[in-house]
Amino acid sequence: MSAAELKKMKNSPLFRLYETGVEELEIRMGQLRGRSLSSENVEAIRAAIDATQVEENQKLDSLMVLLTIAIAGGPFIGLLGTVIGVMKTFGGVALAGDVNVNAIAPGIAAALLATVAGLACAIPALFGYNYLNSQISTLSDQMRIFVDRLVTRLAEQAAHEAAPPPQQLAAE
Repeated sequence: MSAAELKKMKNSPLFRLYETGVEELEIRMGQLRGRSLSSENVEAIRAAIDATQVEENQKLDSLMVLLTIAIAGGPFIGLLGTVIGVMKTFGGVALAGDVNVNAIAPGIAAALLATVAGLACAIPALFGYNYLNSQISTLSDQMRIFVDRLVTRLAEQAAHEAAPPPQQLAAE
């Protein structure tokens, strides 16, 4: 395996789950000195892998808050800019004492630009959030399945390694 492939694997949440499972199995097998894993050992391994899974989910969700802020805050910031722009426009009209559509229209158009900017921020953020959220959900499901399979395989492997060889069983 090349260094680039190893680096890519280490960036994978599934690899980190696997790594935790193998480390925990090695710890337990070292403590047991050839005896098979008990159900308590298997549950301890599962607990360690589950903790890593929670950490991985938290990492995946950590930057999603930026998108939720853009989705929720963008339109409000745009609305605030629009209201301030309209207030300035009407203030200018009041000072001039002249109600002229040609004088009001550019100010209102500029004020509405803030709304457009807020929506231009929020709408793509909403699509991105929904896409990433579905990807994270799929990956979380894959991690749960992976953890179940990994714990099962580790327990089977440990039981196989702890079992006496068939010729020793026949001699007894």
